Amino acid sequence: FDSIKCLPQPVQKPHPPIWIGGHSRAALRRAARHGDGWHPVGANPAAMLAPPEFKTLLDELRRLTEAEGRDPRTLTISYKAPLYDAGLAAGGERRPFSGTPDQVLDDIATYARLGVSELIFDFRSEEPKESLERMERFAEVMKKAPG
Repeated sequence: FDSIKCLPQPVQKPHPPIWIGGHSRAALRRAARHGDGWHPVGANPAAMLAPPEFKTLLDELRRLTEAEGRDPRTLTISYKAPLYDAGLAAGGERRPFSGTPDQVLDDIATYARLGVSELIFDFRSEEPKESLERMERFAEVMKKAPG
């Protein structure tokens, strides 16, 4: 690859941050070995990564990172937070990031306590009007957010 050039050169040294996505065992190993950040795929309805499951994965990532001789505190932890309408999941429990502004703020605080420093809110819907409504509901959440 000596003849391959990349221009313009990145300004970050030694390279741009490398974020590893996914929450499979292989993705955790890659993040532990090579990553500057970890972004699990938590918006998949089949694998929501509720706080207990997220904590289990994050504990494993920290263990693997230490085994690589790296400090797990240097990893940036991200989570994609799908903003849902009020309502219950199939099992009858409230889904994270749904419900009242106070409930959503509690969810944000829960993931922050687990170690998430970057939340990506997802307002997507099949209907543009519904996406806009979700953004408006999130604005109400942010009005109640401290600081």
